[in-house]
Amino acid sequence: MSPLTQEQLGHFNEEGYIILRQVVSREHIDAMLAAFERLMDRALAGECEIGWIDKSQRVPARTGSLLSTSRYDDAYAQWIDGGLADQLESALGGPGRHSLFGMLNGGGGQAYKQGWHRDIGKPGAPDEVEFLRRHHGTFVQFNAPLLKDDHYLNIVPRSHLRASSQEEMDASAAGQDANMPDEMIVELNAGDIVHYNANLWHRGWNPEGNLRWTMHCAFWRADREVMKHEYGQKEDILTPDYLERMPPRTREYMQRYLDAHPEDEPRSLLDL
Repeated sequence: MSPLTQEQLGHFNEEGYIILRQVVSREHIDAMLAAFERLMDRALAGECEIGWIDKSQRVPARTGSLLSTSRYDDAYAQWIDGGLADQLESALGGPGRHSLFGMLNGGGGQAYKQGWHRDIGKPGAPDEVEFLRRHHGTFVQFNAPLLKDDHYLNIVPRSHLRASSQEEMDASAAGQDANMPDEMIVELNAGDIVHYNANLWHRGWNPEGNLRWTMHCAFWRADREVMKHEYGQKEDILTPDYLERMPPRTREYMQRYLDAHPEDEPRSLLDL
């Protein structure tokens, strides 16, 4: 996986997202599929815990913390070291740190309908635009499906650096089935990846409950302190021999999380 080009970075910054086609190798896809199968085997054997939509049919629920000690597999870290880190650092404009690393899972006919939202924005606040621009370029989030025909992310392009319109706030308040002006369905297949700004208006939308295994991860620039929504990973990372088992670049990302962790209770992003 190559770093983002200047043209791709321009699109990412202006539109709030960039779709890259067939940049995740089949080797990495197969390795991560096998890793998650192993995780389910361990969970079914009582060796660790994950959530389930249907345990008897091996249909897991959304699974976070795949780099934690109980869920870790070398396949995830090898993906980071095998070129993903180059893309992340080009999007961040420098060294990054770990934040969240997991998988969006669906299936079994269980509907998933998420309301329209900004992850860390302040829709309607007087300082909304100032807040959005203050944090622009300090974080990146991505979806990378391991299965074909992933069309479950909906976004509103170019909504990440401007104030929310009244129509957008009305759609957000109207409930899960509301339509959003200028909404776009992100169409992906295994091997594709979409990097996007979490302050775009967006939602997850899988009303039919189709099978979905999609890597969903977030990284922050290394100089940004760990915040409340990322809290709770420090003790796990400090487990003896935990970092030593990782390849070098992934280990750096985890170490930078530790380096950016405040001594006191982490603050909310809204307080920064």
